[in-house]
Amino acid sequence: MSFTVANKSRTAFWMAGAYLGSLAIAAGILWTMGAGQRGTLTGLQLTARWSYLFFLAAYTGGALTTVFGPVFQPLARRGRDLGLAFASAHLTHLCFVLWDYHISAHPPVPTSSAIYFGLAAVFTYLLALFSIPGLAAELNPHVWWALRTLGMDYIAIAFLRDFLHDPFNGSLSHLIGYLPFIALGSAAVAVRVVAYAKRLRRWWLAPAPAG
Repeated sequence: MSFTVANKSRTAFWMAGAYLGSLAIAAGILWTMGAGQRGTLTGLQLTARWSYLFFLAAYTGGALTTVFGPVFQPLARRGRDLGLAFASAHLTHLCFVLWDYHISAHPPVPTSSAIYFGLAAVFTYLLALFSIPGLAAELNPHVWWALRTLGMDYIAIAFLRDFLHDPFNGSLSHLIGYLPFIALGSAAVAVRVVAYAKRLRRWWLAPAPAG
């Protein structure tokens, strides 16, 4: 299928909307809380959740279609647009990460965690880069499938690990802010696992080629 002007316009719409939404969130936080530790931490949390909504839709569209049927096909067809929207929105979150390092007297997270989440960011923009049709065509289809599958699953687990990091330590509002995303993230991973199992079963039961 050719990558038409309509496709480009639709993709640009999703990317611009996601990015401008993240900027609006950042501007609101910085205006009301300032650029100190409190504002930065809140900005990190809210921009991560904003971008995660786009990732979640991109991550689960195909799996939901496999598990529940064609009712989710429209979501699956927009997987590329939603994935690029996630990458665009997440740029603002990464700016908060860099600012957090700049204003902190010591590294705000352990080195192991920085590497873990840094790899998720690398996967995010590597997948965005190879979503360009010309570049994707240069990859072997099996390599692209493996990169896309590994990358998306790694990002999903990285988000879930972050949400599960001590959500019960703090106020009730802190807990309420985490629980919906823990539930969504857990459900998303579960749906992907079920979809993998269904695809594997179809492959296993498929008749052998004649001859």
